[in-house]
Amino acid sequence: MSSIVFILVGTTHAGNLGAAARAIRTMGFDTLRLVDTVSPRKDEALARASGAQPVLESAARFDRLAEAIADCQAVYGTSARQRHLSVPLLSCREACEMAATSITSELAPLERVAFVFGRERSGLTNEELDLCTRHLHIPTDPDFSSLNLGAAVQVVAYEAASALAAQGGGAPATTSGKEEDPPVSSDSMEHLHAHLERVMINTGFLDPARPRHLMRRLKRYFERNRPSENEMAILRGILSATENPRPPAPEKRAPVPGKD
Repeated sequence: MSSIVFILVGTTHAGNLGAAARAIRTMGFDTLRLVDTVSPRKDEALARASGAQPVLESAARFDRLAEAIADCQAVYGTSARQRHLSVPLLSCREACEMAATSITSELAPLERVAFVFGRERSGLTNEELDLCTRHLHIPTDPDFSSLNLGAAVQVVAYEAASALAAQGGGAPATTSGKEEDPPVSSDSMEHLHAHLERVMINTGFLDPARPRHLMRRLKRYFERNRPSENEMAILRGILSATENPRPPAPEKRAPVPGKD
């Protein structure tokens, strides 16, 4: 099920890498990506993988989360709490059902969906959560909400596999009959954000010395409403026209009767 990728960010304990690899493999997944983690080839990691060593050995490694999700069209970031200016926070089951529906849609199926897990102690940073299209929360006992990384990955992997099975491996997600375009990748979104910020600074709408939360608000708006390729072309075209405006076409006058 390569449509779903699991991404670990800043993992410091090798054993957790092995536990995560084992967790996703038991649910039928095999794509793991690692961002700024310890080596997955440490003895403890390989031992905890317990038969899922190929998942660890094939795991791609990245320095930044933006690079790891560049080809993903939907990104679910795990969060223990609602953040300020947050994108929608979904339960684990809601998020996995949404992901399964988007993958199995007959009209505009997504090619790649990511589930992102943060550091053992502090989770994902606000900047990393800004890169996510949705936030995912695993409901736990409020009096004892501690959940280790391997267990968290196992819960999400189980819910994702169950949701995909319930979809029947290709059931239509909508019955409108209207052809739709899938949303663009995270890499395209990063280019849009950079272009938008540049235009806002150049037009004086954004003061880079006092940015406040303007870019964060805009990023989260577009992540809630990620555009398609056609919509992205329109947005980038508008921004380019703002940067390099063309003079208006000369007004055509109607010919005066009796004059050559």
